Amino acid sequence: MSKVIAHRDPVANSGRASTRNRTISIKVDALARVEGEGALTVKVRNGALKDVQLRIFEPPRFFEAFLRGRHYTEAPDITARICGICPVAYQMSAVHAMEAILGLQVTGPLRELRRLLYCGEWIESHVLHIYLLHAPDFLGYDDAIRMAADYPDVV
Repeated sequence: MSKVIAHRDPVANSGRASTRNRTISIKVDALARVEGEGALTVKVRNGALKDVQLRIFEPPRFFEAFLRGRHYTEAPDITARICGICPVAYQMSAVHAMEAILGLQVTGPLRELRRLLYCGEWIESHVLHIYLLHAPDFLGYDDAIRMAADYPDVV
């Protein structure tokens, strides 16, 4: 349930319309279009942002259990399957862990190529979020499937 609560200090305002000593709290208990479940609380006092809390509720998924008993060189391929939207981040995290354990440091063109790989995933992820997760909301559709019925060549 979402709530907007405004508080005023009765002594400071003495009947006049004023934003002085006013606190506005916005609480969104269930965020839509996030990966997992999330909530958001925003507090504004006297027109200035005072606090923002973003909570993503993700219970432990114990993916490390998939790696038990496996050869360490399998970790990048296994971890890449944790998320279909951002496999490179998981894959490269496994690679970085292996390199740290082995005392390796990557520099030069290979490091630059990895950065390019990360940027490619970043672009892909943002396009997916914009067109499949956010565009339906912006254009008044319930989801991308319903939007695709009206725009089959675009979606």
